[in-house]
Amino acid sequence: MKKHFLTIGIALIIGIGMFSSLFEEQVSFTSRPAVEPDWTAIAAWPDIEADEVEAIPDPNRTFTAIVLDDSGSMGSDINAAKEAVVASLASMEPEDRLTVIALNAGEIIPFISVEQAAGVLPDRLARVMSDGGTPLTTAMQASRAALMQEAARSGGFGTYRILVTTDGVADDENALNLEIEDIARRTPIQVATIGVGISGNHILRRPDLAAFVAIDNVSQLAAALRDAIAEEQTFSATTTFEGSDGTQD
Repeated sequence: MKKHFLTIGIALIIGIGMFSSLFEEQVSFTSRPAVEPDWTAIAAWPDIEADEVEAIPDPNRTFTAIVLDDSGSMGSDINAAKEAVVASLASMEPEDRLTVIALNAGEIIPFISVEQAAGVLPDRLARVMSDGGTPLTTAMQASRAALMQEAARSGGFGTYRILVTTDGVADDENALNLEIEDIARRTPIQVATIGVGISGNHILRRPDLAAFVAIDNVSQLAAALRDAIAEEQTFSATTTFEGSDGTQD
C-alpha cells in the first residue's frame, strides 16, 4: 500500500514539474517557499477508517471532486458553468466516482458513480443560483474530506483529484493558501484550477501546488474541463489546455 501512495506522489511531483515552467514568463507568482512533500503522511493517507470497505477495489478508478463557483460575480454565466459541469461527465468513465460542491450552495451531489451522476446532476444543478462570495477554502476542505472518505472505502486505490472552477479571488486567501499547501504536502490529491477571466496572480496559481489554466470566458469552460479530465488521468501538464479556438492558453 505504501508503494502505491509513493508511486502516486512521485508521479504528481513529476507532473507538476512538467508544467511549472510554462507560466514563469507569463504570470507573477506569489513568492513563497516551495512545498516539500511529507512522504510519510502521503504513504499513510487517508489515515482514517471507513464504515464499509470495498472487497475488491479498482486501482484504475478516478475519484473527482468538482468545485463549482456559484458566487454572485458569476451572474448569468452560472447557467453555462452548470452546463459545462454536466457535459464533463461524458469525459469520465462510468465507473469512476464524482462529487460536485458549490462554493455557497455546498454539496450538490455526494460521491456516486459517474453513471449515477448523469441521471441526477442536471436536476440538482438546476437549483443552484449565482449568489454570495467566493469561499474557496471551505469548498477545498469539503472536497478533501470527501476524497478521504472515498479513499478509506476503496483502500486507497485509484486516482484522487479536485477540479476547481472560479472567476475571482478567494474571500479567504490566507486560509486557502494554508489549505492548498497542506493538500500538496500531506496527500496524493491532484488539484487543477480553471480560472474564468482571471489574469495575473491567484493563490491557486502556484506551480509547485497545482495546475492552473486561464480561459477568457465561461463559454470555454466545457472544453477546459474536458481537457483537465483527460490530461489529469495521465498526470500530464494541465497548463497545456487548448482554448475553444484550438490555440493554447
